[in-house]
Amino acid sequence: MRPTDKTETLIKNASISTDTQSDRKVLNEVLDAFKEIKQKQTGASHANIWRIIMKSRITKLAAAAVIVIAGLVCVQFLTGTNAYAQIVQEIKNARTVVYTVITQTNEGNGETVKTDIAYKEPGHLRTSTVDGYICILDFTNGKMISIVPGLRVCTFGEMKDLGKTGTQGVFASFEAMKNLPTKADETIDPKEIDGIVCRGYRVKQGDLTTTVWIDAKTSDLVQVEQKYASAPGMNKIIKNIKFDEVLDDSLFSLTPPAGYKMSSLELTSDGTAETEETFIAWLRWWSNMTVDGTFPPIVVGPQIAKIFVDMAREGKFKDKDFKWSNADTQQMFHALLFVPKLPKESNWRYAGNGVKINTTDTPIFWYRPQGSEKYRVIYADLTVREMTEDQLPK
Repeated sequence: MRPTDKTETLIKNASISTDTQSDRKVLNEVLDAFKEIKQKQTGASHANIWRIIMKSRITKLAAAAVIVIAGLVCVQFLTGTNAYAQIVQEIKNARTVVYTVITQTNEGNGETVKTDIAYKEPGHLRTSTVDGYICILDFTNGKMISIVPGLRVCTFGEMKDLGKTGTQGVFASFEAMKNLPTKADETIDPKEIDGIVCRGYRVKQGDLTTTVWIDAKTSDLVQVEQKYASAPGMNKIIKNIKFDEVLDDSLFSLTPPAGYKMSSLELTSDGTAETEETFIAWLRWWSNMTVDGTFPPIVVGPQIAKIFVDMAREGKFKDKDFKWSNADTQQMFHALLFVPKLPKESNWRYAGNGVKINTTDTPIFWYRPQGSEKYRVIYADLTVREMTEDQLPK
């Protein structure tokens, strides 16, 4: 009989499970077998030791287990690594993507907000929440519509001279995914997510730690977790991710639903008014309007309008009858474009979620201006200081 035939027979006749308890048992048996052989055959050659081991039934079983387990580990390692690299490549190449973003609220009670996002190149975005609030943006022609089902109202906005700018902040989570390296820093223990056994891969990029969970059987992307050490309010869980789905144009229609009351806004941006000063003025305005004097939960994204409506409905503003129309919408528009228009290398972070204005020595936002070696750090008293990267909040 050929050696390969013996190996096949050995493995077929071996009853082996790969759970942790069985693995530990097999390992202990192998070690005991080696000790026994060493005591009886001191000075034997390596080849003779192997032949002696193979004569024992228990060592045959152990050897078969070692072969099988080693094979499984190698296959899992190789396919796992390839699966991660393949997922990263899919993210980079995706022309359409749908996913759910889960973020914390600013109430400090652990509640989360789920937002479903659909994006279609070259610049069509739809966000929706479980309570039906919808925002659709067309960055190719600078138009948007916000739909509030509870109030049966919708707002149509025309953002002149916006072009394709102002998208970075909206897609910050997805952009961070696209910037993942093709090799993870480490693999982590498998875990079950929504009934799916997943392999985990962790990547550290500055203060951002990204954990990618991939279906161990299908190699599909199951979940991405983004954690910012210095700005936990930006932490996100991304799931229900699908790439290159066929997304019908009707999904991004700017036509208002029948029976909804319409209002319209015309907003312009020439690129000169989106300044740090305007952004700080908006932060001051928001904190002064809230009952508890806190800063907004987020500073970028169409969800801000929904957050505003919900907070007004819940009586969290000092003026119970306060409406968007009472604010300087043009100034607000400029302020909300400040963050999205920052260059990618700005490495901006927001840590003002739930922080009260004038809280002593508390940084709430920092970024690196284009061409600068230092960061600008905005504090809760809305003063600004400059510092090097190693001096940033940890």
